[in-house]
Amino acid sequence: MRILVYGDSNSWGYLDDGSGLRHAERWPVMMARHLRKAGIEVELFEECLPGRTTNIDDPQDGAWCNGLTPLKAILLSQQPLDHILVMLGTNDMKVRFGRDAAAITAGVMSLLTTIHETAAGHGGWHDETSAPVTVICPPELGGLADDPNWLRYGEWHGARATSQALPPVLKAACNAAGAGFIDGNLHAVSSPRDPIHWSAATQTAFGGAIAREILAAG
Repeated sequence: MRILVYGDSNSWGYLDDGSGLRHAERWPVMMARHLRKAGIEVELFEECLPGRTTNIDDPQDGAWCNGLTPLKAILLSQQPLDHILVMLGTNDMKVRFGRDAAAITAGVMSLLTTIHETAAGHGGWHDETSAPVTVICPPELGGLADDPNWLRYGEWHGARATSQALPPVLKAACNAAGAGFIDGNLHAVSSPRDPIHWSAATQTAFGGAIAREILAAG
């Protein structure tokens, strides 16, 4: 089973300790480990970038943060794929983008359009089969994001409310698009010391939970 994970810093393995080191037991790695224990042969492809948005250039960090721009090339370079997991949208919540839940959902849908239009499923290079995709809604931001005393409050204020509004909007859009959907809030919480990122324990638990979701979906 060839699985591509397309995400941002939480999928890359950036922890709440601020060290900037990539956590060895990040959730995609743990997911693959659990699937292998269940008897599934897994090839994992991690395409995860801290700061990545759904489909918008970042005027501060750079155009390379735009998740839509490289997606088609990534899909084709890793073809054939059995499943694609997309977890993006958190960085779209930054104040400088001014995006609400509907706009973030539209950004995710633009990624799904590219995935559906790209022949990255099984078959030869000229095959027209796209790969199945599941969208994971990022869990809501932690309460520290609403604290004016937090160092990054100016960049993220108001984002927690947006993150809370996102799951039902994104779920409805995924259902309409025929994509799988997993609410990340069922399996992860943001850290009390970093409202954007997760603890090592959460990374480990999330990987196991996503593996169980995949197994349950068949």
